[in-house]
Amino acid sequence: MSILKKAKQTYNLIEIPQELGYVVNRAVHENKVHKRESMRTWLKGATATLATTFALFVILLNTNESFAKAMEDVPIIGSIAEVFTVREYKEESEVELIEAKIPAIRNTGNTDLENRINYEISSKINEVLEEAKQRAEEYKNAVLATGGTMEDFIPTQINIDYEITYQDEKLISFVITKSESFASAYQEQYFYNIDIQNGRELNLKDVLGEEYKEIVDTEVNKQINERRAEDEENNLYFTAEEGGFSGIENEYQDFFINEDKKVTIVFQKYEIAPGAMGIQNFVIPNEIII
Repeated sequence: MSILKKAKQTYNLIEIPQELGYVVNRAVHENKVHKRESMRTWLKGATATLATTFALFVILLNTNESFAKAMEDVPIIGSIAEVFTVREYKEESEVELIEAKIPAIRNTGNTDLENRINYEISSKINEVLEEAKQRAEEYKNAVLATGGTMEDFIPTQINIDYEITYQDEKLISFVITKSESFASAYQEQYFYNIDIQNGRELNLKDVLGEEYKEIVDTEVNKQINERRAEDEENNLYFTAEEGGFSGIENEYQDFFINEDKKVTIVFQKYEIAPGAMGIQNFVIPNEIII
Protein backbone atom coordinates (compact mmCIF):
# COMPACT_ATOMS: atom_id res chain seq x y z
CA MET A 1 0.00 0.00 0.00
CA SER A 2 1.41 3.40 -0.97
CA ILE A 3 2.13 6.00 1.73
CA LEU A 4 -0.60 8.25 0.31
CA LYS A 5 -3.22 5.48 0.36
CA LYS A 6 -2.19 4.45 3.88
CA ALA A 7 -2.43 8.04 5.07
CA LYS A 8 -5.86 8.43 3.48
CA GLN A 9 -7.06 5.16 5.04
CA THR A 10 -5.81 6.26 8.46
CA TYR A 11 -7.50 9.65 8.07
CA ASN A 12 -10.83 8.05 7.07
CA LEU A 13 -10.75 5.83 10.19
CA ILE A 14 -10.53 8.81 12.55
CA GLU A 15 -13.67 9.18 14.62
CA ILE A 16 -14.67 12.83 14.57
CA PRO A 17 -15.93 13.91 18.02
CA GLN A 18 -19.49 15.25 18.00
CA GLU A 19 -18.36 18.43 19.70
CA LEU A 20 -15.97 19.29 16.88
CA GLY A 21 -18.62 18.61 14.26
CA TYR A 22 -20.96 20.98 16.06
CA VAL A 23 -18.42 23.79 16.01
CA VAL A 24 -17.67 23.29 12.31
CA ASN A 25 -21.38 23.20 11.36
CA ARG A 26 -22.03 26.27 13.42
CA ALA A 27 -19.20 28.10 11.68
CA VAL A 28 -20.63 27.20 8.26
CA HIS A 29 -24.10 28.33 9.32
CA GLU A 30 -22.85 31.64 10.67
CA ASN A 31 -20.90 32.24 7.47
CA LYS A 32 -24.06 31.79 5.38
CA VAL A 33 -26.12 34.07 7.59
CA HIS A 34 -23.58 36.89 7.40
CA LYS A 35 -22.50 36.35 3.81
CA ARG A 36 -24.03 39.61 2.69
CA GLU A 37 -22.22 41.64 5.33
CA SER A 38 -19.03 43.54 4.66
CA MET A 39 -15.75 41.63 4.30
CA ARG A 40 -14.40 43.28 7.42
CA THR A 41 -17.33 42.08 9.53
CA TRP A 42 -17.06 38.59 8.07
CA LEU A 43 -13.36 38.36 8.83
CA LYS A 44 -13.99 39.40 12.42
CA GLY A 45 -16.62 36.67 12.83
CA ALA A 46 -14.45 34.06 11.15
CA THR A 47 -11.56 34.88 13.44
CA ALA A 48 -13.79 34.47 16.49
CA THR A 49 -15.10 31.14 15.17
CA LEU A 50 -11.57 29.93 14.47
CA ALA A 51 -10.56 30.86 18.01
CA THR A 52 -13.53 28.90 19.36
CA THR A 53 -12.66 25.88 17.23
CA PHE A 54 -9.03 26.04 18.31
CA ALA A 55 -10.01 26.28 21.99
CA LEU A 56 -12.33 23.27 21.64
CA PHE A 57 -9.60 21.34 19.84
CA VAL A 58 -7.18 21.92 22.72
CA ILE A 59 -9.84 20.90 25.27
CA LEU A 60 -10.59 17.71 23.35
CA LEU A 61 -6.92 16.94 22.92
CA ASN A 62 -6.40 17.07 26.67
CA THR A 63 -9.66 15.52 27.90
CA ASN A 64 -10.96 13.14 25.22
CA GLU A 65 -8.71 10.06 25.10
CA SER A 66 -10.12 8.66 21.84
CA PHE A 67 -9.76 12.00 20.09
CA ALA A 68 -6.20 12.48 21.37
CA LYS A 69 -5.27 8.96 20.27
CA ALA A 70 -6.71 9.58 16.81
CA MET A 71 -4.76 12.80 16.47
CA GLU A 72 -1.44 11.04 17.13
CA ASP A 73 -1.19 9.99 13.46
CA VAL A 74 -2.56 13.18 11.92
CA PRO A 75 -0.02 15.75 10.66
CA ILE A 76 -0.16 18.97 12.69
CA ILE A 77 -0.08 22.29 10.86
CA GLY A 78 1.25 25.11 13.00
CA SER A 79 1.99 25.11 16.71
CA ILE A 80 -1.07 23.64 18.42
CA ALA A 81 0.02 21.11 21.04
CA GLU A 82 3.50 20.86 22.46
CA VAL A 83 3.07 17.56 24.36
CA PHE A 84 1.26 14.53 22.98
CA THR A 85 1.07 10.77 23.47
CA VAL A 86 3.43 9.34 20.89
CA ARG A 87 2.92 5.71 21.97
CA GLU A 88 0.50 3.88 24.23
CA TYR A 89 0.54 0.14 24.81
CA LYS A 90 -0.15 -2.76 27.16
CA GLU A 91 2.05 -5.81 27.65
CA GLU A 92 1.11 -8.79 29.79
CA SER A 93 2.95 -11.95 30.83
CA GLU A 94 2.93 -14.32 33.78
CA VAL A 95 5.53 -12.06 35.44
CA GLU A 96 4.38 -8.50 34.75
CA LEU A 97 1.53 -6.34 33.50
CA ILE A 98 2.72 -3.14 31.80
CA GLU A 99 0.58 -0.14 30.85
CA ALA A 100 2.55 2.72 29.35
CA LYS A 101 1.66 6.10 27.89
CA ILE A 102 4.75 7.69 26.34
CA PRO A 103 4.88 11.48 25.79
CA ALA A 104 6.83 13.52 23.27
CA ILE A 105 7.05 17.21 22.36
CA ARG A 106 6.57 18.87 19.00
CA ASN A 107 5.98 22.25 17.32
CA THR A 108 8.29 24.16 19.64
CA GLY A 109 10.05 25.73 16.67
CA ASN A 110 13.30 24.00 17.64
CA THR A 111 13.76 20.60 15.98
CA ASP A 112 17.08 19.91 17.70
CA LEU A 113 15.52 20.48 21.13
CA GLU A 114 12.56 18.24 20.30
CA ASN A 115 14.75 15.44 18.98
CA ARG A 116 17.02 15.57 22.00
CA ILE A 117 14.24 15.58 24.58
CA ASN A 118 12.15 12.96 22.78
CA TYR A 119 15.19 10.69 22.47
CA GLU A 120 15.96 11.20 26.14
CA ILE A 121 12.38 10.36 27.14
CA SER A 122 12.32 7.24 24.95
CA SER A 123 15.70 6.06 26.24
CA LYS A 124 14.78 6.71 29.88
CA ILE A 125 11.48 4.85 29.62
CA ASN A 126 13.11 1.88 27.87
CA GLU A 127 15.70 1.80 30.64
CA VAL A 128 13.24 1.94 33.54
CA LEU A 129 11.01 -0.67 31.90
CA GLU A 130 13.91 -3.08 31.55
CA GLU A 131 14.88 -2.49 35.18
CA ALA A 132 11.26 -3.01 36.29
CA LYS A 133 11.01 -6.25 34.30
CA GLN A 134 14.21 -7.51 35.90
CA ARG A 135 12.85 -6.73 39.40
CA ALA A 136 9.61 -8.53 38.52
CA GLU A 137 11.57 -11.62 37.43
CA GLU A 138 13.67 -11.51 40.60
CA TYR A 139 10.51 -11.21 42.71
CA LYS A 140 8.99 -14.26 40.97
CA ASN A 141 12.18 -16.27 41.55
CA ALA A 142 12.19 -15.24 45.23
CA VAL A 143 8.59 -16.44 45.64
CA LEU A 144 9.42 -19.80 44.08
CA ALA A 145 12.69 -20.13 46.02
CA THR A 146 10.86 -19.69 49.33
CA GLY A 147 8.38 -22.48 48.63
CA GLY A 148 5.73 -20.51 46.79
CA THR A 149 4.09 -21.51 43.53
CA MET A 150 3.00 -19.58 40.45
CA GLU A 151 -0.53 -19.74 41.85
CA ASP A 152 0.75 -17.73 44.82
CA PHE A 153 2.57 -15.25 42.59
CA ILE A 154 0.90 -11.96 41.67
CA PRO A 155 2.35 -10.33 38.51
CA THR A 156 4.08 -7.01 39.03
CA GLN A 157 2.03 -4.07 37.76
CA ILE A 158 4.12 -1.43 35.99
CA ASN A 159 2.51 1.84 34.94
CA ILE A 160 4.01 4.82 33.10
CA ASP A 161 2.01 7.99 32.57
CA TYR A 162 2.57 11.73 32.34
CA GLU A 163 0.94 15.00 33.36
CA ILE A 164 1.30 18.50 31.95
CA THR A 165 1.60 20.66 35.07
CA TYR A 166 1.93 24.06 33.37
CA GLN A 167 1.79 25.41 29.83
CA ASP A 168 1.67 28.81 28.17
CA GLU A 169 3.16 30.38 25.06
CA LYS A 170 6.59 30.68 26.73
CA LEU A 171 7.13 27.49 28.69
CA ILE A 172 5.83 24.03 29.37
CA SER A 173 6.38 21.76 32.35
CA PHE A 174 5.42 18.09 32.55
CA VAL A 175 6.08 15.11 34.80
CA ILE A 176 6.49 11.46 33.82
CA THR A 177 5.57 9.02 36.60
CA LYS A 178 6.61 5.37 36.75
CA SER A 179 4.88 3.15 39.32
CA GLU A 180 5.54 -0.45 40.29
CA SER A 181 3.45 -2.64 42.54
CA PHE A 182 4.62 -6.06 43.75
CA ALA A 183 5.73 -6.80 47.32
CA SER A 184 5.48 -3.06 47.97
CA ALA A 185 4.54 0.01 45.96
CA TYR A 186 7.33 2.03 44.36
CA GLN A 187 7.07 5.28 42.42
CA GLU A 188 9.57 7.49 40.63
CA GLN A 189 9.18 10.72 38.66
CA TYR A 190 11.08 12.47 35.87
CA PHE A 191 10.73 16.19 35.15
CA TYR A 192 10.86 18.34 32.02
CA ASN A 193 10.73 22.14 32.16
CA ILE A 194 11.10 23.68 28.72
CA ASP A 195 11.60 27.28 27.62
CA ILE A 196 9.75 27.19 24.30
CA GLN A 197 10.79 30.64 23.10
CA ASN A 198 14.51 30.09 23.63
CA GLY A 199 14.63 26.35 22.93
CA ARG A 200 16.21 25.13 26.17
CA GLU A 201 15.54 23.08 29.27
CA LEU A 202 15.26 25.15 32.44
CA ASN A 203 17.05 24.68 35.74
CA LEU A 204 16.46 26.36 39.10
CA LYS A 205 18.88 29.21 38.38
CA ASP A 206 16.91 30.00 35.22
CA VAL A 207 13.58 30.31 37.05
CA LEU A 208 14.60 31.61 40.49
CA GLY A 209 17.76 33.58 39.73
CA GLU A 210 21.26 33.56 41.17
CA GLU A 211 19.97 33.19 44.74
CA TYR A 212 18.09 29.99 43.87
CA LYS A 213 19.91 27.83 46.45
CA GLU A 214 19.27 30.18 49.37
CA ILE A 215 15.63 30.59 48.33
CA VAL A 216 15.01 26.83 48.07
CA ASP A 217 16.99 25.81 51.16
CA THR A 218 15.23 28.39 53.34
CA GLU A 219 11.75 27.50 52.13
CA VAL A 220 12.19 23.71 52.27
CA ASN A 221 13.59 23.87 55.81
CA LYS A 222 10.73 26.13 56.85
CA GLN A 223 8.07 23.80 55.42
CA ILE A 224 9.69 20.68 56.91
CA ASN A 225 9.62 22.30 60.37
CA GLU A 226 5.99 23.36 59.87
CA ARG A 227 4.96 19.84 58.87
CA ARG A 228 6.77 18.34 61.83
CA ALA A 229 4.98 20.75 64.17
CA GLU A 230 1.59 19.97 62.67
CA ASP A 231 1.96 16.19 62.94
CA GLU A 232 4.97 15.05 64.96
CA GLU A 233 3.91 11.40 64.81
CA ASN A 234 3.66 11.02 61.02
CA ASN A 235 6.01 13.68 59.63
CA LEU A 236 9.20 11.80 60.46
CA TYR A 237 11.65 13.50 58.14
CA PHE A 238 15.22 12.26 58.40
CA THR A 239 17.59 14.52 60.28
CA ALA A 240 20.71 15.83 58.55
CA GLU A 241 22.72 13.20 60.43
CA GLU A 242 20.40 10.48 59.10
CA GLY A 243 20.86 11.66 55.54
CA GLY A 244 17.88 14.03 55.49
CA PHE A 245 17.60 17.46 53.93
CA SER A 246 20.63 19.68 54.40
CA GLY A 247 20.27 21.84 51.31
CA ILE A 248 20.03 21.19 47.58
CA GLU A 249 23.28 20.40 45.80
CA ASN A 250 22.86 22.48 42.65
CA GLU A 251 20.46 24.05 40.14
CA TYR A 252 19.56 20.63 38.71
CA GLN A 253 17.46 19.59 41.70
CA ASP A 254 14.17 17.94 40.60
CA PHE A 255 11.30 20.40 40.16
CA PHE A 256 8.28 21.28 38.05
CA ILE A 257 6.17 24.39 37.48
CA ASN A 258 2.68 24.04 38.97
CA GLU A 259 -0.63 25.43 37.70
CA ASP A 260 -0.03 28.67 39.62
CA LYS A 261 3.30 29.14 37.82
CA LYS A 262 5.28 28.38 40.98
CA VAL A 263 8.34 26.18 41.32
CA THR A 264 7.61 22.89 43.10
CA ILE A 265 10.72 21.19 44.49
CA VAL A 266 10.52 17.39 44.51
CA PHE A 267 12.37 14.75 46.55
CA GLN A 268 11.94 11.14 45.51
CA LYS A 269 10.71 8.44 47.87
CA TYR A 270 13.25 7.64 50.63
CA GLU A 271 15.36 10.68 49.71
CA ILE A 272 14.63 12.84 52.79
CA ALA A 273 11.99 10.80 54.62
CA PRO A 274 10.88 7.19 55.21
CA GLY A 275 9.31 5.44 52.25
CA ALA A 276 5.87 5.49 53.87
CA MET A 277 5.81 9.27 53.41
CA GLY A 278 6.20 8.90 49.64
CA ILE A 279 7.45 11.55 47.24
CA GLN A 280 7.83 14.95 48.94
CA ASN A 281 6.82 18.23 47.23
CA PHE A 282 7.58 21.78 48.38
CA VAL A 283 6.01 24.77 46.61
CA ILE A 284 8.32 27.81 46.48
CA PRO A 285 6.23 31.01 46.76
CA ASN A 286 8.68 33.26 44.86
CA GLU A 287 7.64 34.47 41.40
CA ILE A 288 9.62 32.82 38.62
CA ILE A 289 11.68 35.13 36.43
CA ILE A 290 10.86 33.69 33.00
